[in-house]
Amino acid sequence: MASAARTSKKSSRNSGSNKTQLRKRLQKLLNSPAYQPMNKSELAHSLGIAPKKRQALRHILNELESDGKLKQGRKGRYVLRDDSDTVGILRFQPAGHAFVDPEGKTRERGVFIPPGATGTGLHGDKVAVQIEQRGGAPRWTKHIKNGQTRSKLEAKSPDEAKSAEGRVVKVLERRNDAIIATFLQRGKFSYAKSDDPLLPATIELDATDLPNPRPKPGEKVVVAIERWESRRHNPHGKVTKILGPPDTPGIDILQVIYARRLPREFPPEVIAEANQFSGQVTGKDIADREDWRKRPVFTIDPDDARDFDDAILVEDRKDGGWDLAVHIADVSHYVKPDSKLDREARIRGNSTYLADRVIPMLPESLSNGLCSLVPGEDRLTHAAIMRFDKNAGLKSLRFCKAVIRSARRFTYKQAYALMQKPDPDDAFCKRLQTAWQLASKLRKKRFEDGSLDLDMPEVRAVLDKAGVPVALERIENDESHQLIEEFMLAANEAVAKHTKDKLKPSIYRVHEDPDADKLFEFRQLALDYGIKAGDLGNRGEIQKLLAAARGRPEEHAIKVGLLKSLKRAAYVSEPIGHYGLAKVNYTHFTSPIRRYADLIVHRILAAITGNAPAKTPPLSKLEELAGHLSDTERNSSDAEFETQKLKQIEYLWHEAKRSTQKNPVSHPAMIHEVRRKGLFIELTDCFIKGLVTEAGLPHCRGGYWFDGAMARFIGSKPKRVFQAGDTVQVAVSRVDFQRRMVDFKIIE
Repeated sequence: MASAARTSKKSSRNSGSNKTQLRKRLQKLLNSPAYQPMNKSELAHSLGIAPKKRQALRHILNELESDGKLKQGRKGRYVLRDDSDTVGILRFQPAGHAFVDPEGKTRERGVFIPPGATGTGLHGDKVAVQIEQRGGAPRWTKHIKNGQTRSKLEAKSPDEAKSAEGRVVKVLERRNDAIIATFLQRGKFSYAKSDDPLLPATIELDATDLPNPRPKPGEKVVVAIERWESRRHNPHGKVTKILGPPDTPGIDILQVIYARRLPREFPPEVIAEANQFSGQVTGKDIADREDWRKRPVFTIDPDDARDFDDAILVEDRKDGGWDLAVHIADVSHYVKPDSKLDREARIRGNSTYLADRVIPMLPESLSNGLCSLVPGEDRLTHAAIMRFDKNAGLKSLRFCKAVIRSARRFTYKQAYALMQKPDPDDAFCKRLQTAWQLASKLRKKRFEDGSLDLDMPEVRAVLDKAGVPVALERIENDESHQLIEEFMLAANEAVAKHTKDKLKPSIYRVHEDPDADKLFEFRQLALDYGIKAGDLGNRGEIQKLLAAARGRPEEHAIKVGLLKSLKRAAYVSEPIGHYGLAKVNYTHFTSPIRRYADLIVHRILAAITGNAPAKTPPLSKLEELAGHLSDTERNSSDAEFETQKLKQIEYLWHEAKRSTQKNPVSHPAMIHEVRRKGLFIELTDCFIKGLVTEAGLPHCRGGYWFDGAMARFIGSKPKRVFQAGDTVQVAVSRVDFQRRMVDFKIIE
């Protein structure tokens, strides 16, 4: 029996080895200057493969084609894709056109796909695109005609021409295997209506292939797209799961999870691997580590946090300087390269914090257990030990593997309260004050170096056990948050510089310089609010503008406008700097429980410092990985925003039901833009955006007329004017959950 098992394993290894060799031979043939396009049979003949052994060749050809490295030409003959082809993810826009983001190349601008050139590609599919025009692609703009918003194509000027234009030539991989839809029936015809407006509205279903029991009309179901042969017909799908009535608790969040293709459960083999650990740090684990268990390190985290990545200790020195220790959970001790845990973490890329749940990167036994720096328990860390002079200048730096026992767990609220009102009986009060002395100097120094102050309050929906929003909580970026922020920034910068100085390939967190035309648009926005703005190509002028907006009602809108004008931060394999933070060297090191990029950086740093085997990923692998992690981070961030928005507008809906005509529940708001369809406003207490239509304006006997030239509504008897920059008091009049929009009415 054992002999048979060994023979089977050997056969499996030989099969894998043979396939690898065949792939190399095929790629050599395809890359040969003398290669002429061949079909499968011709390729097999050229490679000397017998007819009975051609299955492996067919698999390799399918894989290369699915990866976008190979394409079929006329009569099924294969050729390598050239520079005129792009492979990426198709992302539709509400106006009907789409963009294809080159896979793994987040710094490249997406390829513009006109409405008639998307083929049978669906939102989220992996597609191959033929480039038809390098730059100069038209842009879609919205304009008002007869009171209706319409889309039209507008040619770009040569200076603005940056996006290539192309057409979808092949769908390489369908990624719509789990769509939330409404099951409907018309006679004997069964179909589903997708909840995602970016997907075809109607998905045909086979009435003879429905689950038993069948879904009821109006129920929410999960549908997998099986085929779509022509745009002249609807796609065909299959119901894979029945979720229940539309008001079933949690369906709104599931809709986002399925639409974003977020992972839902860990595979059993990953859970089994995580459960192999004892749950306690052993003597073997702490061998050769610095022992910090008697040192008073502590953590500061949100109220509901369970995965504590970082702990700190700050001590002042006799020369007026400080010693700072930033201890980060040593996830790399448990999650080894290419293990089942590692492969699953790499696929997920990061943890996702939705409004009602967390989708973790690592199983709970690690993320909330063995890796979390909980108080009173031995935990393994990878630490950055830094010494600063009295002006917060970095004087020395070292890294070490350590074992700690956190002496105190603060929430941000607890730490802030103690910082504002010191308690002489609390042993950690002085430690918080010492830590803030250093953090405040680091913060001041950072802004002097050109860092942009983009900190804003965050509003989150507070949910009850049933997932119903019962309050909106505003979280300020106070000194307790700033304290931890500065120390994490210092550690990340120190690791990035050390890695770069050692000339080792790594992953960096970068933020590229903004486009001049985007900054020009932002400058116009600031001027519209009456804020003076100089040449924003100069970082100092942006800082002056932000300082001028501080404390004004439009401060939040100004900061959001600036963020939209800046490029999105990403992971790359080159240390090209971080514009927003004004740092030449920057990476992510401080959150390996919830970010795979940090785990990779931990491994690379350990190899450099001699605390782990010296084998690190090659540059080509890091480039590919960085692109993947940028994609997963963006997807998670968008999902987090979507679920928060869902719960926030649901809270307003419940609030509107409690409101009465005599006692309306209202909110202060600012008008940001005025168009023919109404006033675009933002609530200034919770930053929710919405629309006041003309019907939502206060009663005026003479009615209102829209002054398009001045972008304002004017009423008479009594005379009223509503224009951008005005503050008003509003109440909810209608909530559209499908479009996630809120209409308001002005309360006098």
